[in-house]
Amino acid sequence: MQDEVAKTTKKLEKQATLAAYFRELPDDDLADAVRFAGGKAFAVTDERVLGVSRAAFRDVILGLYDLSADDWRTRVVQRGETGEALAKLWEDKGPPPDDARDESLALADLRQSFDALASVGQNQTKRDLLRDLLVRCRHPRSAGYVGKIIGGDLRTGAREGVLQTAVAEAFGREFDDVRRAVLLVGDLGDVAVLARDDRLGDARFRLFHPIGFMLATPQETPNDAAATIAKSERTWSAEHKLDGVRAQIHKSGTGDLSRVAIYSRTLDRVEAAWPDVVKQVRQLPGEWLLDGEIIADDGHGGVGPFANVQRRLGRDDPSASVIATFPARFIPFDLLYRDGKPQIDKPCKERRSKLLDLVAGSNVRPLDAVDVADADTISAAFEGARDAKNEGLILKDPTATYLPGRRGRGWLKLKTHLPTLDVVVVAAEYGHGKRRDSLSDYTFAVWTDDPDDDGRLVTIGKAYSGVTDEEIAKLTELFFSIQTNRRGKVFDVQPKVVFEVAFDAIQESKRHNGGFALRFPRIKRIRWDRSPESADRLDRVREIFSHDQNFNRVAPATPATDQLSLFE
Repeated sequence: MQDEVAKTTKKLEKQATLAAYFRELPDDDLADAVRFAGGKAFAVTDERVLGVSRAAFRDVILGLYDLSADDWRTRVVQRGETGEALAKLWEDKGPPPDDARDESLALADLRQSFDALASVGQNQTKRDLLRDLLVRCRHPRSAGYVGKIIGGDLRTGAREGVLQTAVAEAFGREFDDVRRAVLLVGDLGDVAVLARDDRLGDARFRLFHPIGFMLATPQETPNDAAATIAKSERTWSAEHKLDGVRAQIHKSGTGDLSRVAIYSRTLDRVEAAWPDVVKQVRQLPGEWLLDGEIIADDGHGGVGPFANVQRRLGRDDPSASVIATFPARFIPFDLLYRDGKPQIDKPCKERRSKLLDLVAGSNVRPLDAVDVADADTISAAFEGARDAKNEGLILKDPTATYLPGRRGRGWLKLKTHLPTLDVVVVAAEYGHGKRRDSLSDYTFAVWTDDPDDDGRLVTIGKAYSGVTDEEIAKLTELFFSIQTNRRGKVFDVQPKVVFEVAFDAIQESKRHNGGFALRFPRIKRIRWDRSPESADRLDRVREIFSHDQNFNRVAPATPATDQLSLFE
C-alpha cells in the first residue's frame, strides 16, 4: 500500500488508495495502520520513543549480512536514507535466512515489536529485538518501510492533511469533523476509530498532546499589510514579532507538583532544556495551553539576542552556569485552552482578554498590543518594533479564530529585511526524500578579497530552499560535471555557480571558515548572469553583520561546560 501512495504525486490518488486500505481493516488494526502510514511508531499522545540509535541499527545489519561498516554507509549514502538502503539490501542479497518465520509481518506483530523496543534501553536486548523484527521482513519493501519508521524517514507524501482526508473518505465523514477531532484528541489513529464508529462528536480535548502552530502570512511592506486589513473593514492589533523559539506550553496541577510540558515548533518535547521557563510558568493557576515565544532574557525586561537562545538549544540538562549566563523566559501571545474549555474557536480579541486575566499578578508578561488600521499606524508600530531591536510585527484580526498548523489571513507578519548576498557554491550534497538522488543542498562562500589580489573563497552557510525541481535537476547535472572531490554524500565542486541568498540575520560562527553564519538562508535566485568573481566579499558580510538591523549579532562568551549545544 505504501508504495502505491509514494509512487503517485497526485493527492487525490494518495487519498483514495489510503481510504480503500483503511476501510477494509479490522478495528484492532485501524489505529496502528493510520499511525504507521504517517511514519509514527506510536500515537502522537504516547510519549514513548523507539530509541534505536544509528549504531545499533548498523550493528544489527552487519550481523545479518557479510558487510563492513563502510559498505553499509555507502549504501545509505547512495539511497539517501536508511529505509531505502535496507530495501535494496534485501533485494540484492535476499532476506536473512529464517525458516521458522511466516512470510508475512502483520500490523499487530509490528506494534508488539515497537512496544518491546521502546521498553528497553540501549543494550544487547534492544539489538536482539531489532534483529528479530528485521528477519521477519520477508519482502524488500517490508524491510524498507520498517526501516523508514524506525529511522523517521517515511516520505510518501502522505502528510497529515492527506491522511485526515483519507480517514474522512474511508468512512463517509466530513473532513472538518475529522480535523477538529484530531485537534481535540491529538492522535489520528484514535480519531479513525471514532470516525468508523460515527462517534467523532465524542472527541474531547486532552492536554499534553501538541497541536499545530498557527502561522502568519508574510507582507512585504506596511502598504501591503494596510491593503489586506482594509478588506476586513475593521481595526486590527499589532504585536512585536520576537526572535526566539516558538513554544507551546501545557500545564495541569498546582505548585511544584504541577505537570508542565513544552513543545517546540517541530512538536517535540523540550522542557528539559528550559527549567527556568518551567519554573516561571508554574505559578499560573489552573490548567491551560499557551502559545508563545521563549526568548533570551536581557535582565532588564527586554529581549536579548537570539544567539543567546541558541546556546540553550539541544541541552537536555543545562548546567547552572549555562542557565545563569543565558537566562530565558516565556512570553505568551495566545491562550488555546483553560480549565476544561478549548479556546481555539473563540475570536482573537476574546482569547487575549482571557490570557491577560490568566497572567494577572504574575511575572509572565504578554506582549503589548496597539491598534492599527492603515499604513501610517502600521509604519509607526513597525518603527517601534525596530527601535526595540525586534524582528518586526505580527498583525492580528480581532475576530480571527486560531487555525492550528495553517497560514491564514487572520495573522499577518511584517519583518525587517536585510540586504541579500551573492555567493558562490563550493559544495553540493544529496538531499532527502524525493530529492535523495539529486544534489539539492548547497554550501556557499564569499571572497576574502578580490580574486585578482589573492582572494580566496570562505564558507558562510548552506541552503536548500528556494529552487524548483527543474532547477535542481539542472544544477545536479552541472555539479556532477564539475565535481572535484567526493566526501560521502557531499561533492566539492568548482566555483562556477552564483546564488543570490536572503537571510534573517548574520552571526559570528566557528562552524564556517569565513567566521560568520547566515541564519535561515534561502536561495532567492540563481544568478546565471553573474561570474563567480563578481560574488560578494567578506567585507560586505562584516558590513551587514554590523548593521543596526542585524539584531542578533551579539552574544556573550559561552561559559565553561562539557555539554555541546546543537550548533557546536
